[in-house]
Amino acid sequence: MVPAANIGKLGFRRWHERQLLEGHVWLATGLLCAVAVGVLLEAVSFHGPLLERLATLATAFAAGLIACYAFSAYARIIARAQRLADHSTCTRCGSYGRYALVAASSESMRVRCRGCSHEWLIG
Repeated sequence: MVPAANIGKLGFRRWHERQLLEGHVWLATGLLCAVAVGVLLEAVSFHGPLLERLATLATAFAAGLIACYAFSAYARIIARAQRLADHSTCTRCGSYGRYALVAASSESMRVRCRGCSHEWLIG
C-alpha cells in the first residue's frame, strides 16, 4: 500500500520525516516493553500467592506481545519509508524528494518533478 494521500498532502520530505519519527517511537516502545518483560519476570516470586504470580506473568506476557508488535511496526514503517525514498530521486535532474503527485493507485504513484517536470512511477 503506497501512502499517496499523505504524500500528496504533506509532500514527500515531510511525510518521510514523520514516518521516521513514528517508526522510532515504535522502536522505543518495543525496547521499553522488552525491559518491562525482563523486570516483571525477575519480580515473579514463586513463594507468594498464586494470584499475584499469575497477574505478574500475565502482565509480562502482555508486555511481550506489545514489544513484538512494536518491533514489527517499526520494521514495516522503516522499510516502507526506505523503499519509497530509494525511488524519490528524479532521473533527469537528480533532485531528491521534490515532486508532485500526479496519479495514484493502490500499488503505485505517478509523480512529476517540480524542477524539470519529468514524470516517473514509484511503486
